[in-house]
Amino acid sequence: MYNFFKQANSQLRLFAIIYMVFGLILTMSARVIGGVLLAYGVYELYVYFMKRQTVSSVPLFTGVPCALIGGFMIFSPESLVAILPVLAGIILVLNSVMQMQKAFLLKDHGFENWIWTFIVSLVTLVVGVIILLRPIQTLAFILQLVGVCLIIEGVIMLINEHEVNKYIQ
Repeated sequence: MYNFFKQANSQLRLFAIIYMVFGLILTMSARVIGGVLLAYGVYELYVYFMKRQTVSSVPLFTGVPCALIGGFMIFSPESLVAILPVLAGIILVLNSVMQMQKAFLLKDHGFENWIWTFIVSLVTLVVGVIILLRPIQTLAFILQLVGVCLIIEGVIMLINEHEVNKYIQ
């Protein structure tokens, strides 16, 4: 039994180290991706303004957004989190419109269960609009939900530890 708990403690330490490494990777990856985007954007702008090899405006339209997003990711990666609910809302709204179109196509072709696709698309549309209208509150809600889950996980871990300690003695 002692060997089991010794092994469990070593696994717990290993998972703690893994969590820290992944945390570092996640925080650094935004800056690394930002650096790559910034470099690509600056290169595209260099091609457009300095080399003048083409009359196409594609380097301008790719260089400016890449440079701006890259700089934003390098100098303020935390702010990227605030933008994510807005992007999620836009994606949900666009997806719901496409799903509505799919539902109407299914209806036109005589499928009986088209209504379920339409209902799901309406729910997705409502959620997307709510996220777009209240992005900060949505982010706060998600953080509260994660906090509640962490509290529950901590309580479960303490109960398990208490139960295990009862059997050891």
